[in-house]
Amino acid sequence: MNRRARRPFGRRQVAALALAAMLGAACSSPTGSNPPPNASGSSATAPTATTLAAAAGSDAPIGAVPWPQVGPGWTIAVWSPAVGLRIGEQPAPGQPTYANSPTNLYLVDPAGGRYLITSFSPPGDTASPELVDWSGDGGQALFLAAYSTPPTAILVDLHTGAQTTVPFDNADSSGGATMGVRFTRPDGKAILVSTGFNGSTPGTLRRVDLAGHPQLTYPTAQLGGAGQFSGNYLETADGTQLVLTTANLGNELVPRTDNSLVVVRNDGSIVRPLPAPMAAARCSPVRWWSATVVLAHCTSFTSSANQLWEVPLDGGAPAMLTAVNSGQENDPGFGGDLGDVDAWQLPSGVFLQSEGACGSSFLSRLTADGHTTRVAVPGVDTRHSVWVVGASGDNTKLVVRATMNCGPGTALLAYDPTANTSTVLLGPQVNGGSVVAALPYPPQK
Repeated sequence: MNRRARRPFGRRQVAALALAAMLGAACSSPTGSNPPPNASGSSATAPTATTLAAAAGSDAPIGAVPWPQVGPGWTIAVWSPAVGLRIGEQPAPGQPTYANSPTNLYLVDPAGGRYLITSFSPPGDTASPELVDWSGDGGQALFLAAYSTPPTAILVDLHTGAQTTVPFDNADSSGGATMGVRFTRPDGKAILVSTGFNGSTPGTLRRVDLAGHPQLTYPTAQLGGAGQFSGNYLETADGTQLVLTTANLGNELVPRTDNSLVVVRNDGSIVRPLPAPMAAARCSPVRWWSATVVLAHCTSFTSSANQLWEVPLDGGAPAMLTAVNSGQENDPGFGGDLGDVDAWQLPSGVFLQSEGACGSSFLSRLTADGHTTRVAVPGVDTRHSVWVVGASGDNTKLVVRATMNCGPGTALLAYDPTANTSTVLLGPQVNGGSVVAALPYPPQK
């Protein structure tokens, strides 16, 4: 069976990449804000000493959000009243479907209290806007309407629920499709827009303000001699630097080099290429392992072998996190784990986002020799996949999203590895329906 391709920005991506810190830049304020469907459109009232947080498992209005408490451990999640179904299954007569149902954006506290921020209209035959980022100041969410013409970003003010559409021009010399849009760091005062490489033409990276006006086009053709930009990148929390990935295909169009990762300043100037963690491989930054160390995922040029590495930003020697995974189901050290695309360090151990056959995904724990063992999350059907959203505020739990294999989401849960217990935060058993997407409070590393 083929392993599912990892999306560049789905984390955090999840993509795969799953989640990342963003580049900071000054910009103008958004214009043209309109109150969204089913949202008040009015400004949220500031919490007072008598403001009551939402009780676990219950809805509260946007004005009740206790903003001084919002921080690590909180989650934003997109919920639909439509129940997640396996491929080929049909909803019961009269039951809501994804096409004919509005979706709600919730702010979810660590105990499972939820605050309705805004709603999106039923998508009909088109795809719903995709939740892609949460600003570093915690005040805005970013959605990508990739199938609109032209593609647009949608800003959601989490304090008021107001939605602002931000169109951006996708017609550039690369011809590559838009891979992602993200807020700049540290506070989300601008947006980064990237496209993937197209043959021998590099991917592009642009910074635009919150109205879509261009601010900077990054030079991505050669990256200081390391090669052309692939479209993948990661930003430091303070917004001063980025780590860009080279396409590094090793063919007649894009020659291979040993520098898959290149550090650049926020003005596009080159700082340094980073040592190749894995020989004869393409490597991409996944997330910040610490404030100065990148977690990178590397894949062999000649096989499906892959590995996770810790790569210091200062150019120091990379350190292996996982052993080499052959990408084969019969690999004795990984037992059905075809590749690990992200990782989280908790006091109880290192946990990994693992990929299995037929598009499945699951949670694993790192063993002492760099291999993995599968983790069963209580309350999640063994036929379902598990995607890690992020760590809890105290870093002792993982927030995970259960999904159908190759299908839609089901529930959002907090999993405690030490106690081996889980608590449903959103979805079936709490408010029904299904959780379409979720992101953790922005990392402050």
